[in-house]
Amino acid sequence: MRNILSYYYQIIVDDDKIDDNGYFSYDNHLFCLYKYKRNINEIDSLVNLNKYMINENISINKIIFNINHEPLTIYENNYYVLLLINYEYKGGIFKFIPIYHVNEFIYLKRNNWAYLWSMKIDYIEYQIGHLINKYPILTSTVNYYIGLTENAISYFKMLKLDNELLYIGHRRINTNYLYNPVELVIDYKVRDICEYLKKCFYNKQKSIYDIKKYIMGINLSNIDYILLYVRMLYPSFYFDVYDNIVNNNMDENMVLRITKLSNKYEELLYEIYLLIKRKINIIGINWINDKFK
Repeated sequence: MRNILSYYYQIIVDDDKIDDNGYFSYDNHLFCLYKYKRNINEIDSLVNLNKYMINENISINKIIFNINHEPLTIYENNYYVLLLINYEYKGGIFKFIPIYHVNEFIYLKRNNWAYLWSMKIDYIEYQIGHLINKYPILTSTVNYYIGLTENAISYFKMLKLDNELLYIGHRRINTNYLYNPVELVIDYKVRDICEYLKKCFYNKQKSIYDIKKYIMGINLSNIDYILLYVRMLYPSFYFDVYDNIVNNNMDENMVLRITKLSNKYEELLYEIYLLIKRKINIIGINWINDKFK
């Protein structure tokens, strides 16, 4: 990392001053040299969104260009982006920030859930046929989560969302990267809420009661409530572990932490359905409702 910083950013810092996550101090500022793992086509939109947020005084860390006036630096076949960490916002709460000029950030849109989730299923169904001997736990559990996804897709397709406002959100909720501009997407308001609640559930940080209480304390529209239910149906938590097993050599047994809680998660979905039903007319998932009513 020292070589990247000295050549491409003219920052001189010893390797032992850079921590394992790429953070280092220089000239009384905190920086992070962050490995870029997204599609290269998205970087210009990320830069534009970063500039927009800074101009609007919205909490975010700043992308620093290299000596070639480029946001990305390639080194040993990896891409990196240098971030200036904003001390003022460190550890704060990310707010719901609407985006009114979505076409400026077109490559960051993630609101076509049915398409994205269908692509995910198609890819996994193709892939799993080649992995059946290598990953017996995945191959024996994946169809259940594909089924949940198909329920979510069918529900999403029933909704009329042409005029729904989109918001700045995150690919996944990680408290260490809430203000990382490279991890942002444009999606519906409930994306971050749902991914946060799923994380809390599987990390056993919140009970079903706690999650219901959290949902009741959020200001949501009627369509937001339905989108929340649909997003909670989508098992992103399982697919994230699946990807880490297949692509990053994670121990396959890690998926058991997810599968062992499948019945409890179904109960959570049912309780969320009942909670929302008190506010608006909402269609539930029959096989879940029949199991718990």
